[in-house]
Amino acid sequence: MSRGRTVRRNIAAGLGAAALALGVTLTATAPSQAATEPENLPGVPAPGSSAAIWEAWAAQERADAEATDWAADSEARGCALQDVTISSEVDADYNLAMGAPADLATHRVDLLESCDEAATSVAGDTAARSSTSGVTTMSLPSGNQCESTKGPGTMCLSKSSGRIYASWKYRGSGSVTGFLRIYRVSSGVSGCPTGTTWLTGGDSRWYNGDTRTISKTRTSAGGYSAHIWKKVTIGHTDWGGACAVL
Repeated sequence: MSRGRTVRRNIAAGLGAAALALGVTLTATAPSQAATEPENLPGVPAPGSSAAIWEAWAAQERADAEATDWAADSEARGCALQDVTISSEVDADYNLAMGAPADLATHRVDLLESCDEAATSVAGDTAARSSTSGVTTMSLPSGNQCESTKGPGTMCLSKSSGRIYASWKYRGSGSVTGFLRIYRVSSGVSGCPTGTTWLTGGDSRWYNGDTRTISKTRTSAGGYSAHIWKKVTIGHTDWGGACAVL
């Protein structure tokens, strides 16, 4: 895609992530590798703060997202932006993780991008970690990570400008449908398991070369895991992911 192409910007409201988290049937068993709840980062209200404080914080985060130049954000990560959607949602998992009221409305950013190979390259040590059968390190790597997945694609997990990003580039033929999910995991886990759900993206379709990204405000430091769940005849199956301490 040409970087000069006009980007379509959608501002949508809905309860997509919360509804998906409640309604999806997963065909793969998700290991229980939950992380101990960490403290919130500076600038994020303390767990148990009043609803008014949380609502003011969420409103400011939404305003900041709407003011962001997402084309420049994508370019900084080696990608060309094709579409961006900023959605309001009540995500019980995200709220629980930071000690906010269960019904707090926050925002999620969904991006459709075209990313160059350098942006989704798998580092040598990371590739070895994901491809060595039966042999894994006992702690997560730190910083932005990309890993090849079971399905034909590459998952990248990163942080930038106070946000966490999970991106999956599809490298197969035809198209696939599924969703992205980010988990909190212990920094000392073996391999790259799932854990406690932190953020769930909406159902999306990928064509060859597409990169779809979900992003949310980073509220605490620690271990994260991002997985692509591919739609199958009944439910979804885990196609793999990437893990990192962010």
